Amino acid sequence: MNRTERRRQAKLTAKSPTSSSTVFAKQLFEEAINHHRAGRLSQAETCYRQILTQDPTHADALHLLGLVAYQQARYERALDCISKAVQRDATKPLYFYNLGLVHQKLNQLHEAERSYRQALSLKGDYVEALGNLGNVLREKGELDEACATYQQVLRIKTDHAEGYNNLGVVLKEQGKKDEARDAYQRAIALNPENAEAHYNLGVILFECERLDEAITRFEQAASIKPHYAKAHHHMGLAKLWKQDMDGALHELRTSAHLLQNHGRFVPIVTLYASRIKHDAEQIQYLAERGLLVQSDTRYQATLTALRERVSGEENQRIHLSQEEARALAPSVNRILHYADNPVLPQGALNPELDVEEIEQRYNASHPEIIYIDALLRPAALEALRQFCLESTIWKKDYEDGYIGAFLGEGFSSPLLLQVAEELRTTFPGIFRQHRLLQAWAFKQDSARRPLKIHADAAVVNVNFWITPDDANLDPASGGLIVWDKDAPQEWDFKIYNSTAFQPKIREFLKQSGASPVKVPYRANRALVFNSDLFHESDTCTFRDEYVSRRINITFLYGRRR
Repeated sequence: MNRTERRRQAKLTAKSPTSSSTVFAKQLFEEAINHHRAGRLSQAETCYRQILTQDPTHADALHLLGLVAYQQARYERALDCISKAVQRDATKPLYFYNLGLVHQKLNQLHEAERSYRQALSLKGDYVEALGNLGNVLREKGELDEACATYQQVLRIKTDHAEGYNNLGVVLKEQGKKDEARDAYQRAIALNPENAEAHYNLGVILFECERLDEAITRFEQAASIKPHYAKAHHHMGLAKLWKQDMDGALHELRTSAHLLQNHGRFVPIVTLYASRIKHDAEQIQYLAERGLLVQSDTRYQATLTALRERVSGEENQRIHLSQEEARALAPSVNRILHYADNPVLPQGALNPELDVEEIEQRYNASHPEIIYIDALLRPAALEALRQFCLESTIWKKDYEDGYIGAFLGEGFSSPLLLQVAEELRTTFPGIFRQHRLLQAWAFKQDSARRPLKIHADAAVVNVNFWITPDDANLDPASGGLIVWDKDAPQEWDFKIYNSTAFQPKIREFLKQSGASPVKVPYRANRALVFNSDLFHESDTCTFRDEYVSRRINITFLYGRRR
């Protein structure tokens, strides 16, 4: 996905208290500002609170107290403070601008749009507010309005590199690739250090399979912005397409390191109970096998204590103290262990597969839905299973009780890339010219409901299972249900993967007369199907233990038209 440049950096004002305030209050305000600018947020917060004790209506102190909360990722608190500042003084465009930032962070897009428009009503040439308004409109899917907003930015400030980059993003989403490319090139001409514009231009070149040029752009983006994980991720895909497997793995692992193994503090307020359960089980599994070089006893103790707070059947959010959040750092900013997962010289796919029969079966099915049993050699199946059990790459948790790992976030290994490429080259009648675009794996908590109905933005979807059959307590279920109707072409990824749109999807399937194709779970069974088809996990009843979690691996090939 191309990236807009978002002004998420909250702006700091330094206006002194009104003349009616005491000299002490003025000095205290200046001290607060100095702390705030120096990043000493706790000290700044203390000073702002002292000012508000003397003058509860002091709008600037309320506003800046809200910015402190925003910078600490306490977004509800930030919203409360800045909203009160706006109530005290509705003449400050900056207040409304920062209020819009908070609403954006909370994904409250309508409220963010209203705040930015209010800022613009007070200051018509407020370029930053216009740019963020365009971003909000784009996120809402209002592409024509977003495009017009970015063009307005460029009329006000003709040399605005960020505006050209953002215009390029929305033009690309409108299918105007040539115009988007020109916008990115204009952004780079105005500011050669614009990392997002280099990256976005690289994506267009990548999609046109101008791979060497794309890699050059991604390298440029990463050199400007050293922690640019997306640039490394796309570089990895480009190198995979060039058959540079070692280079691809290096870039994908670099992306994962930047995202998941950085060691920086990550503010976590809550975690799903299913995530805590998984991480506690995995750490115990690794410790029992001597696979952790150094075990963090505080981390393990915290996971154990948090598990004891889980009650009931719902996948509740567990609230964390600051001390608990710091102790859980290995769950969010560390990859403690990667399992060895080398290439198999003899090949990863089962050599007994009848390639011609499988391709004929796929192309004869309308829509395309088939399954293949005994997909992998036993050695490949076992190696992938150990990789998933041992590698601490599972950082994305979901309300439904499953936990995920993604290609550029740790789910990469020589063997995984080997399997993905062997599938493509072994079955050209299925995959044709389509290349790997994404891969992930999910582990399901047996005590929770499985994955909801959705579709994936690709051409061919390969979904296969690797947990042994004896873990599945109901051989008639545990697999996947695929519906035999394509997602409407006008629906985008946000619609057909949104929880809020579940009723709309169900209604579409009912009205279109779609029928479900139910494929029961089997270890080493792969479903290969048109990725435009809606699908959902079947009811899962697996043994409730770490090694028996249902694990599915997904590869996506080709770009949805």
